[in-house]
Amino acid sequence: MTQLQKAILLLKEIKQHNHQAYIVGGFVRDYLRGIQNPDIDICTSMDLDLLKQYFKVKEEHYGSTILMFYGSYFEVTTFRREIGSKQNRYPEKIIYTDNLEEDLKRRDFRMNAICMNEKREIIDPLGGKDDVKRKQIVCIGDPIKRLEEDALRILRAIRFATTLNFSLDSSLSDAIIQKRDLLKAISYQRKKEELNRIFSSSRAIQGRTLLIEHQLLDVLEIPNLKNAVFYSHPLLIWMQLGVDEIYPFTKEEKKQMKYFRKCMEEPWNLYRIYESDLQTAILIGMMKGKGKEEIKILKNNLPIQNRQDIKITSDELQQFIPVEKISYNYKKIEQAILTGKLKNKKTDIIEWLKKQK
Repeated sequence: MTQLQKAILLLKEIKQHNHQAYIVGGFVRDYLRGIQNPDIDICTSMDLDLLKQYFKVKEEHYGSTILMFYGSYFEVTTFRREIGSKQNRYPEKIIYTDNLEEDLKRRDFRMNAICMNEKREIIDPLGGKDDVKRKQIVCIGDPIKRLEEDALRILRAIRFATTLNFSLDSSLSDAIIQKRDLLKAISYQRKKEELNRIFSSSRAIQGRTLLIEHQLLDVLEIPNLKNAVFYSHPLLIWMQLGVDEIYPFTKEEKKQMKYFRKCMEEPWNLYRIYESDLQTAILIGMMKGKGKEEIKILKNNLPIQNRQDIKITSDELQQFIPVEKISYNYKKIEQAILTGKLKNKKTDIIEWLKKQK
């Protein structure tokens, strides 16, 4: 059973309990574009208490629930109106309603307020279907007000324009420039999530252009993005921005970015492929203009895969090399074997080391 088939059954079951229910948002938008979207969100007149009574609810937050149905997860939101705004991000008050159009009017963009019922019929009271046809992003209502309610919508608009290859409505574009400083109050984690989606897009360079045109680089504290080289992995873009201590990165990500900077500054070096795991090696290859498959073949066919493959043991090396220099000499041996200057044979290695003295 497909995700859509499960969602349709969920709508029907909610209706059996005398409540309205619709698929809403990105799934319907992409359905109209002929694109499959695995994420299906549902809006309903059924409140949380009833959802808990009839379904297996896994999580609940800000008036939404994550429930399991036929082994799949769906985000289900009760129809509501939102009043006021806290920190330009969250509503001050939520009032639940049984009116679909009221619920749709509190959303961000018209293209994300299109619904589908249990008969797979499209319900579109706000005109989002026409926006999808025109490939345009238009706010619901006054864009200034919408951005003041939730400043993250600034980056969401840029992200959608990038990933969908849509244009921004002129009034929305003007509002983004006017209200760009509101992004300063948004958490770096949320900003990073949106930027990651932009950086991961096949149209990432288009996203950069939009960020520049809307004067967002300084607000986001990423001025170096203007001259960054774009690769198909976001970490290779982040490592050029110098924001390791500003945006939230794990210790491993910081370590990787430091390593990538070192690799970027040096000539093509086969030793870097040797000492890295496959995924890291592929990313290094990207920086050097090498393809993914090329790096896989190259790494799999290295003359040695690790230090244990070298045909001389540390005990044997100690016979004519001081203990404190074993590691240093192993590295020299590795590099010589990898570059073809030395065959991986014990006798050849011993003779080669003698000549290095």
